[in-house]
Amino acid sequence: MELSLDVLNQTKFKDANPNYKDGMDCVYIGKTSHHPRCRQSMHNNCKVGDWDGESWTCYCKKKSGLNACSLATRTSGKVGKFMTGYLKPSLYKKFNPQRGSSNNSEAEEKLATELRELGYGVWAGHLDTSSHE
Repeated sequence: MELSLDVLNQTKFKDANPNYKDGMDCVYIGKTSHHPRCRQSMHNNCKVGDWDGESWTCYCKKKSGLNACSLATRTSGKVGKFMTGYLKPSLYKKFNPQRGSSNNSEAEEKLATELRELGYGVWAGHLDTSSHE
């Protein structure tokens, strides 16, 4: 998911992306068992601090239709405030779908590494967890 370029002002983000090239996109990469559109809905609707009583849409039918936001579906604080809500399918399409959590983790790490080598700015889900705190 695309991140606002304002994330470039965050020291931990800059530290995680020493090869960032000016003008390249900044993105959030995370693993999920849902379709990326479902996770996008979670990130857009289940924001830290105001998720109680909100809902997100499941497009892949794992949890059909509208679902209540919960602690498990809310957006992480440091990342969430920079999310624009736009998906970048051209960046992740070749990795989907994945089967199994270890495959998801490997694909997440591979995509993050590949994009960082190309000069993108990347928050990489569980890989950069310490950067989210």
